[in-house]
Amino acid sequence: MVFRGSMMELLGFGGSQVLRLAGNLVLSRLLFPEAFGLSAIVSVFLTGLQLLSDVGLEPSVVQNERGADRRFLDTVWTFQIVRGIALAVMAVALAFPAAALYREPQLAPLMAVAALSPLLAGFNSTAIYVLRRDVRLGPLVALEVAARASGLAVMIAWAWWRPSVWALVGGGLVDAVVSLVLSHRLPAAGRDRIGWDADAARAVVRFGKWIFLSSGVFFFGRQGDRLLLGQFLGMRILGIYNIALFLSDAVGMAINRVTHGVFFPVFSRAARDGPERLRDVYYAARLRTDLLAVPALGGLCVLGDDVVRLLYDARYAEAGWILQALCLRVAMSCVLDPCETCLFALGHTRYGFLSNVAMTAWIWIAIPVGWWLAGLEGLVLATSLSGVPILATLWPAFRRLGLLRLEREAIAVLGFAAGAGLGALVQLGLEALRG
Repeated sequence: MVFRGSMMELLGFGGSQVLRLAGNLVLSRLLFPEAFGLSAIVSVFLTGLQLLSDVGLEPSVVQNERGADRRFLDTVWTFQIVRGIALAVMAVALAFPAAALYREPQLAPLMAVAALSPLLAGFNSTAIYVLRRDVRLGPLVALEVAARASGLAVMIAWAWWRPSVWALVGGGLVDAVVSLVLSHRLPAAGRDRIGWDADAARAVVRFGKWIFLSSGVFFFGRQGDRLLLGQFLGMRILGIYNIALFLSDAVGMAINRVTHGVFFPVFSRAARDGPERLRDVYYAARLRTDLLAVPALGGLCVLGDDVVRLLYDARYAEAGWILQALCLRVAMSCVLDPCETCLFALGHTRYGFLSNVAMTAWIWIAIPVGWWLAGLEGLVLATSLSGVPILATLWPAFRRLGLLRLEREAIAVLGFAAGAGLGALVQLGLEALRG
């Protein structure tokens, strides 16, 4: 199940990322760095609102014994709709303050229109959660690729016809509309209705309380770099930084998808059999990521500058060294995200909250200090090391539960080093060809 689910998740994510990369390359030639910076700020605010209101609806369906029960699902759908409406209202309310904060008048109408995306998502079918619960990922792969392709087609056509940041916002809305329509055509889709079951509601709230706290803190930690960078350096550099972030996160997002979409339900089942069984399942699942994803990040850490020069024009050249630095953060997340998910499967959701508190403290202290000491280089270095406080929080808990094997963790370190070594050899070959 782990292998089949992982392959389906990676297939879907791979198809989606190929589309994203192709679209990003085309759009980077049709638009300007400032457009990507403005879009990044809109995305940060919408993501922040979503995380600050996250009560773990999908994990509740996956983890709860009643997750396939219609009354439970109707209660979850009701939660979801109310949350979507609230998110849209809050996004509109924040539009003008955000524009004033960043001294960018365009942000106000952009955020107001983009607020339709969470509103539409609130009406998505709960079939998405049921298929996640059953690790039946094929239909979800098809939905994601279709929605992403539709959105990108609109972005590219719009940017070609009339280049502006509105192309990015308009494409995002089309993505949301297609996702909504197709979600109600999924094979597991029952007829979602507004409904309320008091026991189900209590179960969702009880399970989601730490997720709610953790997600809110996670936003300020994970998105803090872009919030601060927009203040320190403006939209152009933020747009360039966002390109580097997009490239570095491609591998990390794939692992995150597999971790939450496949590992979590598998870990949840293994947790019922005891710590020994869970530890074996955990490291068996981790082996594939340690041997594939982490070495790829090591190679990208060395070749980042060459990759950016190959894919983008001279306006985005600064993204090269930023990409190299950010690969370290993503490599650590490939190791630590499954660790947090394993603790989550055991019901220890508070560790996710504590690790996000540690990361947020690091970001909001280290980034200003890094900027004060070394400018943009110091800021990026502080961001790249943001996994250190997460490791210091999760590993002691993992060890106390008898799950940590340091000798096994060494595989990830060796994999990153091997990837970096291979990247260095490739780089020498490229320099020889240029010479």
